[in-house]
Amino acid sequence: MKESRKYVNTNKFKYLKGARGITLIALVITIIVLLILAAVSIATLTGENGVLTRANDAKMETEKVTAREKVEIEVLGSYRRDGNLDYDLLEDNLNNIDGIQNVPSPITKDSFPIEVIVEGYNVIIDDEGNVSVGDNGQGEGETTTLPSTEDTKPFLLSGSQIIEDDLSRGVVIKDSNGNEWTWIEVPKSIYTNTEYNGGSAPSSSEDYEKIESIMQNYASTYREAGFEDSWYSEEQHGFASSTEYENWKKGMLKSVYENGGFYIGKYEAGTFDNPVTSNDNKGREAVIQEGAYPYNYVTCKQAQEISEGLATGGRTGSLMFGIQWDLVLKYIENKSGKTISELKEDSKNWGNYKDATFEVTKGAYSIDYGATYTQVNKTYLKQELEVFFTTGATERNSTLNIYDLAGNVFEWTLEKSISNNEHTDLCAYRGGYSYVVGSACPAFNRRNDNTSFNNYGIGFRPALW
Repeated sequence: MKESRKYVNTNKFKYLKGARGITLIALVITIIVLLILAAVSIATLTGENGVLTRANDAKMETEKVTAREKVEIEVLGSYRRDGNLDYDLLEDNLNNIDGIQNVPSPITKDSFPIEVIVEGYNVIIDDEGNVSVGDNGQGEGETTTLPSTEDTKPFLLSGSQIIEDDLSRGVVIKDSNGNEWTWIEVPKSIYTNTEYNGGSAPSSSEDYEKIESIMQNYASTYREAGFEDSWYSEEQHGFASSTEYENWKKGMLKSVYENGGFYIGKYEAGTFDNPVTSNDNKGREAVIQEGAYPYNYVTCKQAQEISEGLATGGRTGSLMFGIQWDLVLKYIENKSGKTISELKEDSKNWGNYKDATFEVTKGAYSIDYGATYTQVNKTYLKQELEVFFTTGATERNSTLNIYDLAGNVFEWTLEKSISNNEHTDLCAYRGGYSYVVGSACPAFNRRNDNTSFNNYGIGFRPALW
C-alpha cells in the first residue's frame, strides 16, 4: 500500500508570520495616534486658551464682579440726602459684608481711596464713591494665606508679601512699600475669661470701655500708675480734641478685639537719609526696614504724624497706645519669648545697653550719639560702652521677630503722664536706651517729657490696625 503523506502548505505559515509583523506595526502606529490625540485633548482642556483655563478665567471674573457688587451695594446705601457719603454709615455698612478685610476705622476723608479685600480680591472705593476691583489680594509671598486660630486672625494687607507664617515664631508681612510688620497676638478668649472680664464679656466690638478694661486686666503685670491713654492738648500727640483722641482709640480697640491682635513695626522706625543732629524732619522718609538709621530727633506729635503716613492697605498707622505696648510685653511673655524678669526688671541680655557685650556682623554703629555711623566690617564687638546701631543689626536683640524693643533708643507712645501736676511733661515713651544699663530701662520702662522734647536718644515704632 502506498504510504499517504499529509500536505503542509508552507506558504501559509509564511503568510501568518508576515501577518504578525504587520499587526505589531499597526499597534505601534495606533498607540502613537492615540497619544497625539490625547495630547491635543489635554491642550484643548488645559492650554492657555483651553476649556479649563477659560472656565477658570470666567470663574475669576464672576468672583470679581460679585466682590465689586457687594461693595457697591453698601456704598450706595451710605449716602445722605444731600448726596454726600456718610463716613460712619459707610464703615458700618462695609462691615456687614461677610469676610471683608481692611475696613479703616474711623473712615474720614483722608481714608480714600479705601482698599478692602472681599472674596479674596482688592476692591477700591474712591472719594466719589466709585468702586473698582483689582487682582487677588492675598499677597505675593511663598504662601497666600496667613495662619489663624480661634484666638487670633492676622489680616493680610493688600499687595503685601508674607515673610514669616508661623504664629509660634511671630508672623511677619512686608507691605507694598517694603516695610515689615510683626503680628502681636491678643487672644480673643480673654474677653470671655472671668479672670479678666469681671464676670461679663463685652456686648459687642463697640463695647469700648469693657474691652479696654479687660485688656488692662490681662496685661496688668505691665501697667503702671501715673500713666494712662488720655488726651491733654493738641501739642501732645497732634489730636485736636479729646473726642478725636478717643475715637482714634476706639478704632484701635475695635480692630484688636475683632482680629485678635495688631501689627507693630518689626524694627524701630528708621531712615536711609543721612543721620541728623537736630529736629529737622523735612524730606526725611521713614521706613521700617533693616539697616536704617534710627529715626531720632523727633517730637511725639511728629512721630504720630509720621506713623499715620506709614499706613497702608486701608489700615490705620499710628504710634502705640500705652495698653498696646503692655500687650506686646504680655504677648512676648505668653509665647515664652522672654521671662517677666527679662521684660520688666533687666533686659540687658537681649537689648542694646551700656552694660551689654555682644558681637554684630552687619549694619553700622555710632559712638557719637548718632551723629556719624561706621559700617561693620566682618565683626564688631560691642563692649560695655554707649553705642547706637542701625535697625536689625543683630538677632541677639530680638524676640519673636521684634527687634530692639529693649535698648537702642526710647520710643514714643500715645500714652500720657498724669503724675506731673504742672502738665509740662506729658508725653510718655517706652523701652530701653543704649546709654544706660539694662536694669535702669528694661523693655517695660516708662518715662515722660514735654511736648517739644526731642534728641538723639528717642525715636518711635509705628503700629498698624
